[in-house]
Amino acid sequence: MDEHVDVIVLGMGPGGEEVAGEAAAAGLSVVGIEERLLGGECPYFACVPTKMMVRGADLLAEGRRIPGMAGDATVSPDWTPVARRIRDDATDNWDDKAAVDRFEGKGGRFVRGKGRIEGRDRVTVGDQTFVASRALVIATGTEPAIPPIDGLRDLPFWTNRDVVKVEHVPSSLTVLGAGPVGLELAQVFQRFGSQVTVVEAAPRVLPLEEPESSALVHDALQHDGLTLQLGVS
Repeated sequence: MDEHVDVIVLGMGPGGEEVAGEAAAAGLSVVGIEERLLGGECPYFACVPTKMMVRGADLLAEGRRIPGMAGDATVSPDWTPVARRIRDDATDNWDDKAAVDRFEGKGGRFVRGKGRIEGRDRVTVGDQTFVASRALVIATGTEPAIPPIDGLRDLPFWTNRDVVKVEHVPSSLTVLGAGPVGLELAQVFQRFGSQVTVVEAAPRVLPLEEPESSALVHDALQHDGLTLQLGVS
């Protein structure tokens, strides 16, 4: 039997969570549907965990600048506290219970599953069908882009969602793409002891940014010891 509600929000990442929460708080009957984690990329895979990674890497870089400037220091990278902070402090081991409770506390209803639009205002999740009388909001987000490289899908590669869960730093790492996300992760792992190679089809890093910014970042990455392979087809 169809269940009629005021608003259906398909996709409960940052945008969907905000819309659904505000609508529920305003007194509308709201169903929020999400296949993965309520809150989306930022709290679990992007902004929050990666900034913990960057903070640790920056501390290592600062420590290595002490000799010759402020005394003597020896820095030994250790990924263990970074992995623990991401797992335990930032993401609750990738558990969204707190976010679900917050949304439901506003009066919303959360449904975990893959929603399928069946008509203008109809969404099916498993054997449940919801019909929106006022609005169907589509906020499904994106997936990591996997480049069409022969044989790549047969290898155990990481996406940005996998990399924040790693427990150990690899001895070497190849990063495909010299955009902001790729370079951020590349520099983090280089500073923690990996030998990192960045591969980019464009002739410079950060190809969508101003050339002057690209040149500054290029020099900084080389100073950290990264290998940059640019203009690769």
